[in-house]
Amino acid sequence: MMRPMDPLAHTLLGATLAESGLKRRSRYATATLLIGANLPDIDAVANFWGADFALHSRRGMTHGVLAMVALPLALAAGVWCWHRWRGSTPPAVDAARFRPRAIVALAFLGVLSHPALDWLNTYGVRLLMPFDGRWFHGDTLFIVDPWFWLLAAAGVVLARSASSSAVAGWLLLAALATWLVVTTEVVGSGVKIGWVVGIAAIAALRWRARERAAHEAFARAALASLALYIGVAFGFARFAESALARQFASAREMQANPVPGVPWSHRVVVVEPDLYRIVTREGAVFTLPRREPDAIVRAALAQESVRGFATWMRYPHWTVEERPDRWIVRFQDLRYQGPDIPNARGIGFAEAEVPKR
Repeated sequence: MMRPMDPLAHTLLGATLAESGLKRRSRYATATLLIGANLPDIDAVANFWGADFALHSRRGMTHGVLAMVALPLALAAGVWCWHRWRGSTPPAVDAARFRPRAIVALAFLGVLSHPALDWLNTYGVRLLMPFDGRWFHGDTLFIVDPWFWLLAAAGVVLARSASSSAVAGWLLLAALATWLVVTTEVVGSGVKIGWVVGIAAIAALRWRARERAAHEAFARAALASLALYIGVAFGFARFAESALARQFASAREMQANPVPGVPWSHRVVVVEPDLYRIVTREGAVFTLPRREPDAIVRAALAQESVRGFATWMRYPHWTVEERPDRWIVRFQDLRYQGPDIPNARGIGFAEAEVPKR
């Protein structure tokens, strides 16, 4: 099952920002950007209390408007305290001096980059918490995007000067990411081959430039490439929706789900007054009823075990199985489930039991 939390993308973006020249703004600039880029995910501790509790808690309070002010200030204060405690330790000869204002600005940049990335995907983020629990969705990238990883990693690897510890870290990160991409069933063989070719290309470029000093232009080019990639993916998604809007004139809403690793191809959910249509990437159309929940389904939605799922579910569909002593209600969020994905569980699926009384 793909998890909504992708710390690798956030970390690589923070590192690329640092290598683009921002690390020279202040001592501890790189650490501030890396921590800030991941700091809103402190709510990941909710996973210790179960998957549904995590779904209820994640991408909420720590990703909302108040947190976007409080977290950067708390991070900057923590860095300042660390600097005061380490003040007697002289920095390296070529290191930047500590600049409090720069640290505050970098803390805001790192933290704000996090919900911006989260908004881009189909999972969503609650940007207005704690004032409003609505989910916002950019519907531009899949939950985990290997090409985002690759572009950001290229900026970091090619921008940094070579050292034995850095090379070891790059090799470990590349091996881990390659294992994740190659072993998953979510992406196709073409994506896996493209990933391996991309990793090999980065390694070859790094080897050819192994003797040169660090060059910030590579990181800046990577940031520009990421912005272009996101813009193109956004355009493909909106084009897919608008094309189907002409075909289904009564549609109230369209939602394009990019195929993992193939941002120009989409599985589209079409919302009509009384039904859903799912249009696969191959053009097949599946139709499902869209209806109000009855008493059994409402009772299932009130179960504590699906409280988080009930608030997160965007395009709900359900089936009810009757047993002698209870009903079993199986929920699907059609973003990730449906008749075109047989026997799928994991993300977008939940189940609740309603006892007969």
